[in-house]
Amino acid sequence: MRFTNIIQQWFKDEWGGSLMLPDGWYGRPYDSQHALTSIDELDDVLTLVLSKKLTLRFNGLKLVTNRDHNLVFGPFDTLRFEWEGFGNDGTQGFKEYRMGEAKIMRAPGR
Repeated sequence: MRFTNIIQQWFKDEWGGSLMLPDGWYGRPYDSQHALTSIDELDDVLTLVLSKKLTLRFNGLKLVTNRDHNLVFGPFDTLRFEWEGFGNDGTQGFKEYRMGEAKIMRAPGR
C-alpha cells in the first residue's frame, strides 16, 4: 500500500469531510466535518483516526481515490470502524464491514 500521500493531500486541500460508511452516513449528512488526526500504514493495514474519536482500520485495502473531491476507500477485505461519542455522550462502539466503500465527503459548496 502507499495511500498515505493521497490521503494527506486530500485533507490538505479539503481540510475535512463527513463520513459515509458502507451502510450509510455516520451521523447526519454533512453535519459534522471530520479532520485527520493521524494515519498509519503497516503491511496491508491502513489506520485513520478522524477528529480524535473515529478510527477506520482497513485490512487489504486495494484502492484510495479522490473521486469528485470525495475521498473513496475500497474495495477492501475488512473495515473495522470504532467510535467514541462526542460531547457528553461518551458512548463507544465498533462495527465491521466485509464489502463496500467508505467515503469522506467534501462539504457541499466548497
